[in-house]
Amino acid sequence: MDAALSDALRAARYMYVTTYGEGGKAGTVPTWLWVHDGAVYFTTRRDSLKARRIRKTGRVTVHVGTVDGPSFEGRAEWVDERPDLETALLSAYRRKYRLTVPLFMGRWIRKRLADQISVLIRITPLPTRR
Repeated sequence: MDAALSDALRAARYMYVTTYGEGGKAGTVPTWLWVHDGAVYFTTRRDSLKARRIRKTGRVTVHVGTVDGPSFEGRAEWVDERPDLETALLSAYRRKYRLTVPLFMGRWIRKRLADQISVLIRITPLPTRR
């Protein structure tokens, strides 16, 4: 991930993730984000359309900050049984989303991950073609 994109991701409050069905049909949704070790993470319900599409194809396009912000193509995957990453994500969310996470969302996200209602998703940016 280049430095400008990494900086934009760290500063952004949202990213817009486009997932693709097996037939190529696309859908875009906003989500919170955490940048860690060259990848971008977020959580979602396991039964959500984006989670199911990620599980099947792994193909995503990410727009940073706004639906027409800087973008990159990526490979997304489910990350199970990584409580260390889940804890780090929640800690990062508490710092980045100061009011929402400590007041309500932190416990909710942790419980949904523990109960396997939600899943941690890792997006690895693909190399850019020149």
